[in-house]
Amino acid sequence: FKSSKRIRSHAVQEILHNEYAEIRVDIRIKTDVKIRNKRPDIFILDKKKNKITLIEVGITSQDSLQIVETEKLRKYDLLANELGLIYRCSVEIIPYVMTWDGIVTKYHKSHLKRLEIPMNVEAYIQSIVLKKTVETISFDRRRGLESELNAEESWERASMSVIMRSEMHEEPTPSYKEEKREEDGVKILKPKNNTPFISQGESTLEEPTINIKKMVKEVEENM
Repeated sequence: FKSSKRIRSHAVQEILHNEYAEIRVDIRIKTDVKIRNKRPDIFILDKKKNKITLIEVGITSQDSLQIVETEKLRKYDLLANELGLIYRCSVEIIPYVMTWDGIVTKYHKSHLKRLEIPMNVEAYIQSIVLKKTVETISFDRRRGLESELNAEESWERASMSVIMRSEMHEEPTPSYKEEKREEDGVKILKPKNNTPFISQGESTLEEPTINIKKMVKEVEENM
């Protein structure tokens, strides 16, 4: 492999390739014409199917969820067109976006299907996002930063850290299952014991049944 990035003890290979496929992670793509956005999170060239998939990952707040997913979907339109001409193949762009507490849009399921990600892996990813969010909040509390920031800024800080650290390998957690919420156009994954992460009201978040404060306290005790 040409190079690698290291996140703590976990190495992320930037380029992987064999006779069947080529995968590039966070690498600028060379094109014949000047294009502003040409560094997708994940680039996959399926040599057997003659197909390129661009995957854009994002962790955001609930208020920005729909906007971020749309931006991720459209950000590389020009790059996709250029890659289609260069490689003479089909190109698709797939966003993978959720909030810091695991909420996704109604379109997320179709994105998962196209990526062929099974639900147990989706639940595992969500559990990492939740865990890293709680750990970040706990870290800020221990440093006394939470008193200097309002709640929204604190959660945004947590979300940014989740993006950087969600590549870490963790032990899998029990399977989650889907729950749809038609009234606000989003769905969530919840544990099999039917305990929801958020309320079933409108779009306003209430105190999660999982009890974030309790999780933060447990994390602090184990640090």
